[in-house]
Amino acid sequence: MTAQTVQIIDANTMFGVHPAHKLDMSPERLIRDMDRNRIAGSLTLSTIGVFHDHIIGNAATLGAAKANNRLIPVATINPKAYFGEDITDIRNQGFRIVRLFANTDSPALKAILGQLIPLKIPIMIEGTNVPADYPAPVILCSVTNDTLSDALALMAEQTNVMLETHALTALGALEMVVSRVGPDRIVFGSGAPIFSAAAALSFVLTAELSDEDKAKILGGNIRRILEAG
Repeated sequence: MTAQTVQIIDANTMFGVHPAHKLDMSPERLIRDMDRNRIAGSLTLSTIGVFHDHIIGNAATLGAAKANNRLIPVATINPKAYFGEDITDIRNQGFRIVRLFANTDSPALKAILGQLIPLKIPIMIEGTNVPADYPAPVILCSVTNDTLSDALALMAEQTNVMLETHALTALGALEMVVSRVGPDRIVFGSGAPIFSAAAALSFVLTAELSDEDKAKILGGNIRRILEAG
C-alpha cells in the first residue's frame, strides 16, 4: 500500500502559536504538509483554545475549516478557563468531536465531561484515565511506547476506547496493538506540524499489516466516528 491508494485522514493536528515551539504553524503550512504527504483531510484545532480562551479558539478553528474544507474542526475546552458555562451547544456550532488537553483527575475537566456525556459526542483525550461510563468513542492521544501497556489494558476493559498513533515509534508496536484489539480501534494521527507527518505516515504504511487494516487505520475508522458523531 502507498499513500496514493487510500484516502488518508490525519486525526491529530493543530495550528496557531505554540509557547514551546517557534514554528510556522499556520493553516497554510498545514495544508502544504497535507499536500506533500497526500493527506486528504486533517482534524485540527487552534492553539488559542488549548492554552488560552476556548471560545475564541473554537471560533478560529471554525474559521479555518470554513476557509478550507479539508480541515475538519475539532472543539476544545480549556479546563483552566472553564467556569461552569453551558457548552451543550457545541454540536450546533459545527463540531463532531472534542479534544481535551488535561487529566480527568481535574475537577473542572470532570465537570466538562459531565456536560458532554448527554451529547454522546466523541472525545479525544490525553492519558489513560478516562470515564468508564462515557457513551461515545474515546480516542487516547499521545500514547507512547512507555504507556502502551496501560492503554491496552484500558482498551480491554472499555470497548469504546481507541488509540491514536502519532506517539508510537517502537518497531512492531502497531502490529501488536492490532493483534490485541483489532484494526477498528486505531486512528492515524501525526501531531503535525510539531511532529513529522511523513514519519507518522511511514510508521503505518510500513507496518506488517494487511492493506485493509491500514486503510481502516489511515482513514476509515475516523470517518466512521465522525459520521456517527
